[in-house]
Amino acid sequence: MKRNKKKSFAKQRQHSLSHKVHLTNIRGLHSNLVAVYHHLETEKPALLFLSETQIRCPSDVSYLSYPGFTLEHNFKPRAGVCMYARDDICYRRLRNLEDSRFSTLWTLVDTGLDKIIYACVYRSHSGDQETSGLTQHLSEAADAAQQRYPSAQLVLLGDFNAHHQEWLFPYQCTDHAGREMRKLAIALDLTQLVQGATRVPDVDTHTANCLDRLLTTDPDRYSVSICSPIGSSDWSRQIPVGICLLPA
Repeated sequence: MKRNKKKSFAKQRQHSLSHKVHLTNIRGLHSNLVAVYHHLETEKPALLFLSETQIRCPSDVSYLSYPGFTLEHNFKPRAGVCMYARDDICYRRLRNLEDSRFSTLWTLVDTGLDKIIYACVYRSHSGDQETSGLTQHLSEAADAAQQRYPSAQLVLLGDFNAHHQEWLFPYQCTDHAGREMRKLAIALDLTQLVQGATRVPDVDTHTANCLDRLLTTDPDRYSVSICSPIGSSDWSRQIPVGICLLPA
């Protein structure tokens, strides 16, 4: 009996070590493709989510592929998201939950121990009406996913471009996007796990901030750390930082 417990613990430990999930706001996949390939080769994450890919969907995306990984994408010229899934990961793309108006990508992952629904999101700097439409879509899609897979954990992650006083420093005000995302999190019983700045300025007078979110129904099951960026970007003279998600 003790031996079986040890085997079970070893299996869970192996699962925890192998199921690393990484997220970064790439701000242009084409210009950072070599860095993405290097990250896949050296880090070998189970899943790598990229937001703001900024690609008009080509007829053939094979040039974006990398050996040992499968590419899933929802590319848009000034927005877009994608996911690189390691070939040993069992997943299913949930296209029925996606809306062509928005940069979202829904995936169901079966780790063998758990089922996890991931929704990668990028919200561009759009108006209030578009933001309300996105949050309504996320709410309806999440409800549908949880009804279809009631035992699955839910993880929403990406660049939401939303400010809220109750979500991390250094915001002194709350914008419409922040209010909408906060209401969404409360309605779905989601906890925000990112506890550090993910936009680090390279100008002394600018302030570090966090525009990225990682919201989940099961906060105790995850450990989140802020990692070095993949590639580089000079947009707004800020450096995007990656988020690493590990089972606790």
